[in-house]
Amino acid sequence: MRITTRQKEFLEVLIDLYKQKASPIHYSEVAQKLGVSKWTAYDMLQLLRREGLLEVEYLIPESNNHRWEKLGRSTITFFPTKKGYTISNLSQRKLPTKISELSKLKKEIIQKFEEIKGKFNLKDLFKEALQSKSPLIFCACVLLILILLIKKITEGIAEIQLLSQVIPADATNTYIELALTVFIGMCFGILTKYINKIPKYITGPNNSLDEYAGYIQTYNQYVSQMDKKEQKSLLDFLKETLDEINKKNQK
Repeated sequence: MRITTRQKEFLEVLIDLYKQKASPIHYSEVAQKLGVSKWTAYDMLQLLRREGLLEVEYLIPESNNHRWEKLGRSTITFFPTKKGYTISNLSQRKLPTKISELSKLKKEIIQKFEEIKGKFNLKDLFKEALQSKSPLIFCACVLLILILLIKKITEGIAEIQLLSQVIPADATNTYIELALTVFIGMCFGILTKYINKIPKYITGPNNSLDEYAGYIQTYNQYVSQMDKKEQKSLLDFLKETLDEINKKNQK
């Protein structure tokens, strides 16, 4: 497809901002960058969305006490699709993450969970993961946090073994993205099953998992934007982590 020079300018500015922030962009930021009104930016980004070049994410404003609360209307933000990157001729965010970095990350998070004796703030762990400039690092953090949380809350290994069965021994490129998204959905489903036990471990409002849904949405967004090599690296990390936990539990 072809877009106008003006449309491409808006698209490229949004992609550039997205690369810098590693998170969806509010239309006012694009407006400020281009020196136009925020409504002009909003209309143009919505047009690009209808063309399949952008997608939107609705964010609930976050209060100062670090709880997700409805403080009026949700905020609409935009992020580029694979089609958007192709049309703009700009490269997607590259993930130079090395295996050694993921291994170090795994040890740090596992150590944190092992040191936890009482309740802990799950939101803080997710926020810390989100500070990473690498979507691959963020997604690996989310997977590891959820796996360790399930292990702690269920106080057993049956659920971890069940999750392991979701991951095929030899996934094809077509199935990798689906496996990663199905896995995260199953994790959330297990936590919902044990919702009554969550207050025993987590501080804050615990009668719902809605406050963490935004991080899962970001995870799915990042996975969809990764190329096949990056998705495979994440899947390999997941398989290795599950194998390590299962072997440790069998001792």
